[in-house]
Amino acid sequence: MSQADETQLDESAPPQELRLLYAIGRLDRGITRELHHGLKPLGLSPHQYATLTVLRARSGLSNAQLARRAYVSPQAMIQVLSSLHADGLITRNPSDENQRILEIRLTDKGVAITEECDRIADEIENRMLTGVPPKERKALLAAVRACVQRINAGLPGN
Repeated sequence: MSQADETQLDESAPPQELRLLYAIGRLDRGITRELHHGLKPLGLSPHQYATLTVLRARSGLSNAQLARRAYVSPQAMIQVLSSLHADGLITRNPSDENQRILEIRLTDKGVAITEECDRIADEIENRMLTGVPPKERKALLAAVRACVQRINAGLPGN
């Protein structure tokens, strides 16, 4: 086997040029893994936590609206909501405007567990950004927010 072949097989060898898309994808997977691990003692998944945070920001959303905001399919959202409802973290009541639409709201227990999840997410974020000065953190967030907006992936402007 030639030196070039060995380098191609050696996964520890640095790529010739790291694509930003690849690095962001790896970061996304790493964050999801850390959230899974951190939320597991609370009996929640990252999708459930995302749903709780969306509901905290805007209560009374329908299943379809929630699915769009949490970037899951409506079918997956049905499962997420069923488990959150069974755990007493949300309520689902008919809308005053349309009785066929169930509006979803956090319960007091849901608010409390979301705050616990926030502490876990804060720890992950702080660990991830160790050594990055506050000014650079702010610039990084602004750059990521702009990228997300440019590809219409959410995160409305300030």
